[in-house]
Amino acid sequence: MEFNSRLRQKRIRLRKQLITLFEDEELEFLGFKKDQLKCYMLWLFCVLTLGFLNLFFYWYPKMKLVCTHKRCFLDEAEKLLLVDIYQKVFKTFTVENIRVLTASSSSHGDNLKKSSEGTQKIRIHLGGGLEKEYDEIKVVWHKKLCYIWDSDEGKFINLHGYDSGIKHCEYYNFKGFSEEEQIFRRIIYDKNEISIPTQSVISLILREILTPFYIFQIFSLIIWFAESYYYYTIAIVIMSAVGITSSVIESKKNQNSLRKTVHSTDRVTVRRANGSLEEIQSNLLVPGDVLVIPEQGGILHCDAILLNGNCVVNESMLTGESVPITKTPVPKDTKCYNIRDDAPHTLFSGTKIIQTRSRNKIFAIVLRTGFQTTKGQLVRTILYPPPTDFKFDQDSYKFIGVLAFIALVGFIYTIVSKSYRGISGADIAVKALDIITIVIPPALPAAMTVGKLYALFRLKKQNIYCTNSSDINVSGSLNCICFDKTGTLTEDGLDMFGVVISDNGSLQDAIKDVRSIPKDEELIKGMVSCHSLSIINGEISGDPLDVKMFESSGWTLYEKDHAQSQYSDVATVHPVAKPPQLHRRVSSISLASNKNLTWECPKEIEIVHQFHFSSKLQMMSVIVKEKSHRNHTLYSKGAPEKIISLCRPETVPKDSHDKLASYTQKGYRVIAMAMKIMDDLDLNDPSELNREDVETNLDFIGFVIFENRLKSETKEIIEVLKDADFKTIMITGDNILTALSVARECGIIEQSQRVIDVSVIHLKETDEYKIIYNDAGFKNDVDVMDSIVVENDDPESGKSRKNYCYSMTGSTWALIRKYFPQEMESIVVSGVVFARMTSDQKQQLVQELKMYGYYVGMCGDGANDVGALKAAHVGISLSEEESSVASPFTSKETNISCVVHIIREGRAALVTSFGVFKFMVCYSLAEFTSVIILYGVDSNLTSLQFLFIDVFLGLQFASVFGKTRAYKGPLCKTPPKSSLLGFTPLMSIILQILLIAIFQTAAFLIIQEFDWFTPFEFDPETPHFFSGFENYAVFCVSTFQYIIIAVVFSKGKPYREPLYTNKLFMMSIVMSTLVCSYITLFPADRLAQEFELIIPPLYNGRITILAISLAHLVTALIAENLCVEILISKKILPRFRRLGSFQGVKTNIYFKPKKAIDEKNIKSLGGCSNRGFVDDA
Repeated sequence: MEFNSRLRQKRIRLRKQLITLFEDEELEFLGFKKDQLKCYMLWLFCVLTLGFLNLFFYWYPKMKLVCTHKRCFLDEAEKLLLVDIYQKVFKTFTVENIRVLTASSSSHGDNLKKSSEGTQKIRIHLGGGLEKEYDEIKVVWHKKLCYIWDSDEGKFINLHGYDSGIKHCEYYNFKGFSEEEQIFRRIIYDKNEISIPTQSVISLILREILTPFYIFQIFSLIIWFAESYYYYTIAIVIMSAVGITSSVIESKKNQNSLRKTVHSTDRVTVRRANGSLEEIQSNLLVPGDVLVIPEQGGILHCDAILLNGNCVVNESMLTGESVPITKTPVPKDTKCYNIRDDAPHTLFSGTKIIQTRSRNKIFAIVLRTGFQTTKGQLVRTILYPPPTDFKFDQDSYKFIGVLAFIALVGFIYTIVSKSYRGISGADIAVKALDIITIVIPPALPAAMTVGKLYALFRLKKQNIYCTNSSDINVSGSLNCICFDKTGTLTEDGLDMFGVVISDNGSLQDAIKDVRSIPKDEELIKGMVSCHSLSIINGEISGDPLDVKMFESSGWTLYEKDHAQSQYSDVATVHPVAKPPQLHRRVSSISLASNKNLTWECPKEIEIVHQFHFSSKLQMMSVIVKEKSHRNHTLYSKGAPEKIISLCRPETVPKDSHDKLASYTQKGYRVIAMAMKIMDDLDLNDPSELNREDVETNLDFIGFVIFENRLKSETKEIIEVLKDADFKTIMITGDNILTALSVARECGIIEQSQRVIDVSVIHLKETDEYKIIYNDAGFKNDVDVMDSIVVENDDPESGKSRKNYCYSMTGSTWALIRKYFPQEMESIVVSGVVFARMTSDQKQQLVQELKMYGYYVGMCGDGANDVGALKAAHVGISLSEEESSVASPFTSKETNISCVVHIIREGRAALVTSFGVFKFMVCYSLAEFTSVIILYGVDSNLTSLQFLFIDVFLGLQFASVFGKTRAYKGPLCKTPPKSSLLGFTPLMSIILQILLIAIFQTAAFLIIQEFDWFTPFEFDPETPHFFSGFENYAVFCVSTFQYIIIAVVFSKGKPYREPLYTNKLFMMSIVMSTLVCSYITLFPADRLAQEFELIIPPLYNGRITILAISLAHLVTALIAENLCVEILISKKILPRFRRLGSFQGVKTNIYFKPKKAIDEKNIKSLGGCSNRGFVDDA
């Protein structure tokens, strides 16, 4: 036994551990403990490097951990290396300390009373409903979440609130905590605060200064001071100071703004273990507390589950929809709590309590506090956004590495050449280091943000706001847009179209005037009772669909006082539907002929109990009691397919499916209704009712039909996107036929396209699953694949134009994802309409699209879209509420026109970033070329010449480069290139650099051919004197070159307006050209003296410089516009691609599916199967 115990202990000792946080996010734990020898060695190296090694470790804390600690088992670790793994691709490393907590860790620990055993224990609720007590416990905090070390299991586990593994009925046994127990629990759960870390101004300044960019600038400033480049050094110091100041101000402003938005505290009332009520600060709450919901309403500061009474809340912070929602008590059953299924009983942090309904005090159990709450998770999304995978950003860092290599070559060349000439060692060192500061321009990061800032400003004018400027460039690469339907493509509200009544086994024609229907009709009774409406300030409030449905009936709604209700033990307010007064106009003849006719007056209907709408069940139900009736009645409404499946077959008309299809195919939204008489129902405690037992054997009573009109902008915007070859997708929770109709109407599905409905069936005989493809237009179960072909209308681009597309439901998506992963590529590429999708499935689809090479934008407005908005490359929210922070873009104009604006500005910003980057690279290498050429004769550019080039030319052009507006014409069919290391942009940069070097060298050599030329001679007595004809020729030619590359790289159509529309840029070009011409041709003596220029005595030399510059302009324009844009980009590369001999940037966004639909694959597509299990389905 002892041996087995030791063996078991050995097995559970881990050196690393992986925890799955979400479907696309994992966290790996690696244990480390201190190594004294390594620490001593590190201290020695830090001294030898004058502390610079510590600066390196400040940038890379992982390396410091490796250099001071050694790997160990997790149970003996002192520090952890935490690896965040996002989508199994991106990894970020964080070093965290392990803390040991004891009961005395609390600031109140000295005041706590000892338990009877004389010890203090920390009690923690673990997943699965377990609770453990610890004398001390090891914890680690990471990204505002706590992970605790479970010594029994030998691993770290998430710290859970009271939302994991607890049965519904168990919540009713909670009595509350004493103050002592509350303090013990707060040791581990911490305060109930969503605290935003705020840094002091000094720490923000130090954080900015200690970035690699500013450290490099400090290095550059030292070199420039050593070279006596005082003017330029002072200019850079001023610019850096302005940059740091603005950055610190913006960071401080954002921190304070976010803190002000999310931080809130209040006085709340809790029930203690002895039954007494006590008022405390909300930040003292812990999971398990029994909270008293205030009658006067207010903001909730934790996630809690309701035990009694009703609460009307506004969850706009979470859902983006400012609609009152009624929360009801959790049922007293044995089901375990599930945040999604039990949302109707859960009060979420940050939501506003509008109204409470109970004659007694309303109690709720605190489930989660702080960052564990739903609001806390939303804030964590802002503080720790997911990493972005954008080719341009990655390539820009790689390109800086290339520049660093070039700088190294120049560094070595300078040392060798100047050593050969006998220059002093100190001068060689300064000149060699100066090369590095020239090749890698310090102003590059600032210049790269200019285009994005202009785009942000223009989007703001369109009422579009962006929380993450880096996503501006990403939006320029989008080629796939996913849309939610309701509220995004269609209007928010629904209009009542009519009802279809089931009568004696058949469906009647639609009745548009609902008020003309007899009030005792069961469908009418269901319409006025099966809802979650409430009365707020004398007005009916609730879901817009429920409001429209109820108002169409002409009935009125009021809430029965507790004293009036016969359900005296139920501490809730019951809504009551009251029929309108009967006004019958009957003639004397009709009265005479109907003397024996008895009229049944409609009665008031009291809603006794509600089973809330569940997106999983796709339905809701109510139990009602009609006045003077003995029995209760159940009314249910929801998705037609769901309701019909729960009805007795004999009550469902045979033509119900055809009738349903006839309306859904026209774009109407159809709700089915059913009922059941419930005998001998005791509702003294409705929370004990089992929903599954009640919602069975229903009687079908009809359909309620709504109109959901397209927004006026939808069709036009979809057409714009389709004309630009965007893949457009609809992802909705609505009925698939309704979704198909709307998709056809708005143009997502083209009129010529056939829609193939994909479904999965289970073959019980062979226990296999099989994919079935049906024609969604005709609904005939034939093999439609025979008539499906793939047409390729654009062979050069490789884009597949198909005369078919796929549609499917969320249930089909789940089965294909589980049993047919090999078919996902075909489904994702050809799928257009995805209906009945849950929020998780929407997110999964977006991730699959990204996996297959699409740059995905998601546009939505509701709570079900938050996951997809977060997962997409670019999320666009049409909601102004706080939930929109999950997406980088928010539009106050609640229509999809914002999508095109964002794409236009994104493309313009991306092209601007490309142009600025290429300009800055060529500008730095042009300066590098000038210096290397002049170093050949021991000359150089002077301090004022450097200042003129860097500030008057370089900085000026970079600052106005992005002022060019986005192109307002049709969207181009192909997005801009997103890779700097692609063949085309590389050739563009290389050709321009070659031309710069050629024409500078030409000027340097040609100036020496004139009779008046005298060569420059270096004088060691005046080491900073560089005046000479060589300096004049190289400097003057290079000044025009900066203007030339600014013009060459400033692209216009099809992504930006023409160059001449940028007035500031044109003014800069004209002014710079005039100034450079003036300096070259006839500068004033004072100006020439300040620039240290030796002007050629005759104009032939000066005119030659202008002629060389003009030749360079013509050659540069030909190289860029003819050689690069036409010959290379449009002629040569497409031929290489067709031949399959060119491996460039990943272009699988327009590929044919692996299982392309043709005659060879008809059988495989018509009968894809896989073995599965019924229980898993």
